[in-house]
Amino acid sequence: MKKLLIAVPLVMLLLLGLLLGGLAMRIIGGGPPSQSAMRDIPPGYLPLYQAAADTCPGLPWPVLAAIGSIESNHGRSTAQGVTAGANFAGAAGPMQFGIGGKAGNTWGGLPVHQVPPQVGYGTDGDGDGIANVYQPADAIPAAAKYLCANGALRGADIPRAIFAYNHADWYVTKVLAVASSYAAGPGVALPAGPAVERAVAFAFSQLGKEYKWGAAGEDFYDCSGLTQRAYSKGGVTLPRTSREQWYFGARVLNPDDLQPGDLVFFAHDLTDPATIHHVGIYIGAGNMIDAPHKGAVVSMRPAIGRGDYIGAVRPTAGPA
Repeated sequence: MKKLLIAVPLVMLLLLGLLLGGLAMRIIGGGPPSQSAMRDIPPGYLPLYQAAADTCPGLPWPVLAAIGSIESNHGRSTAQGVTAGANFAGAAGPMQFGIGGKAGNTWGGLPVHQVPPQVGYGTDGDGDGIANVYQPADAIPAAAKYLCANGALRGADIPRAIFAYNHADWYVTKVLAVASSYAAGPGVALPAGPAVERAVAFAFSQLGKEYKWGAAGEDFYDCSGLTQRAYSKGGVTLPRTSREQWYFGARVLNPDDLQPGDLVFFAHDLTDPATIHHVGIYIGAGNMIDAPHKGAVVSMRPAIGRGDYIGAVRPTAGPA
């Protein structure tokens, strides 16, 4: 929880809430973990996330787990402040709570004589009499308490609760994307094969990078530049433009058959591939990661249901 205040226009927050609020409730539930979650989350952490989420009705446990993944790789990170001390911003523990400095003191709060006093969310989750920010059994319930107090209660506004945890719109997008992969349910599948896994993982790592026409990294992308570079990480060489990429791989005719890593395409005329104007990387649950347009950044957005969706291609499955 870096708690560094980044100026975000109110209209952007409202649009983000409209886009991701319903998405969060539709694709992220509190049910059993997906195969991805079972593979990624340490056995000792999974029940902690599930039990902590139960203390806040409406908070899906995958959201809590996604924050733990991003903040410290579920406590496995060797970065400063995860197991001792604090990072440069004053954040500490597996859930990166502020204990002072730029991050504030969201763990212990501030003395009541300070105006305004800062609420402390430190929790003695394991009942040993100590609220230890480095102890997962304490830090994870504390994170649930924080999210609950900032919009997660009864699922009122999950994106706003995540934004309160770390004031950045890219952070909200990434948390919901990871949470989507942790939630078992229709439309969520594991990437098939190492090439696809690397491509999808790279796409996630580029969230927040700026759009620039004709760019294919390191810091700027257009839509086909992102897909090309992502697949290059998996050893697959895609053509440069979206229209050329349409003919690379096997066609996926039924949207219900889409798998993470498939390329999803959009056209002005759904009967004419020559009018294709956009491509993204499908990540499951009806969503894609793409570089949208000038003035935007690489982000997670709904793919299926758009009026200009023309179809998809699986780059690792032979010719179209």
